[in-house]
Amino acid sequence: MTTSPRGREAQASSIAAPLQTRSQQGLVRMLQAGRELIETSGNLDDLSINDIVERAGTSIGAFYRRFDNKDSFFEVVQDAAMEEGLEYVRETVERDPAWRSNDAGTLADAVISFYVATFRRNRGLYHASLLRASQRKESWDAVKSTNHEVLAMVVPRLVSALAQSRGIKTDDNATQSLEFEVRATLQMILGMLVNSVLNDPGPLSLSSRQLRSWLQVRLRRCLGLPEG
Repeated sequence: MTTSPRGREAQASSIAAPLQTRSQQGLVRMLQAGRELIETSGNLDDLSINDIVERAGTSIGAFYRRFDNKDSFFEVVQDAAMEEGLEYVRETVERDPAWRSNDAGTLADAVISFYVATFRRNRGLYHASLLRASQRKESWDAVKSTNHEVLAMVVPRLVSALAQSRGIKTDDNATQSLEFEVRATLQMILGMLVNSVLNDPGPLSLSSRQLRSWLQVRLRRCLGLPEG
């Protein structure tokens, strides 16, 4: 993924660029260890720098040569995860037949599958980010910025397919109306997924086997598409 401006700034201020391969490997291990620990705990406050370096097989000194503190470390880990997700979307949009399909139902199902998989894969990271955001830290901004980029790739394709399914000529007014419809529906669904991260409600928790199919049906219904 191409690092976001915020990510580049965080990396520039937080990391003293390693000059040796061994140092680079240590950095990679620390970032991977932090990613795994954050995903497990879902709360940065529960994670110590000792936990990170012990899991990575490095040292406290090595950590502080690259990061100012645990917050700056989290920002770099988060930016890397967001960039990884964006790269996956770019590749999927280019290669996956479902995403390249002009069938609105097929595309809608693919969008839901992507978001459910993303929230499941990043559940701990998102939870930690939301908790930090509640403390007035701009942690969730990175996730929101990434989602804006995802929507920029997804929405025009879904609008085009939806217009075709309805036999609508996509003039400016029609396009704006359909785009609002698509964005508003996805906003509602994303709100449900965020709630699942924070509150783990039942019966549709993030781990529910029915979650993906249930959301696919709701998206189809909201967009007036036949249920698959």
